[in-house]
Amino acid sequence: MKGGKEAAGLWIRLVKCYGLLLREVSRPQRGLTLPQFDCLAQLLRPPEGLTAGALSRTLLVTAGNLTGIVGRLQGRGLIVRRPHPLDRRAALLFLTPHGHRLTLGEVARHERHLERLFTGLPPAERLRLRTALDHLRETLEPRQLRRSA
Repeated sequence: MKGGKEAAGLWIRLVKCYGLLLREVSRPQRGLTLPQFDCLAQLLRPPEGLTAGALSRTLLVTAGNLTGIVGRLQGRGLIVRRPHPLDRRAALLFLTPHGHRLTLGEVARHERHLERLFTGLPPAERLRLRTALDHLRETLEPRQLRRSA
């Protein structure tokens, strides 16, 4: 395969694998959709909380989509909004104690599930794939930054 056909073949393989994996991990668990789980998992990291804008950029979702996700999680008592100490126009999002416990359990469950999904790849092959995907991401990210500038 040369040039465009090789690139198209890579694209098809990436999309097919992504679709198969996404189908496996998208099944709601404990009533959480994958976007809701992703939101909670991101809020586990920073003890100082995140603004909706920062969370939106991290999750690669629009502010409109995030508003619905945050509203549903807040309604379930999993996250809370608090005023931003330095910017009165913004709020910070935090996990509630219940949200923190639930998220820790769900992250552990999710990691076990992913481990089962990747069992067919030997460790050395997983490392090669991870390295190749990291390299691909590193070549694509500057293009995105240039386009958004």
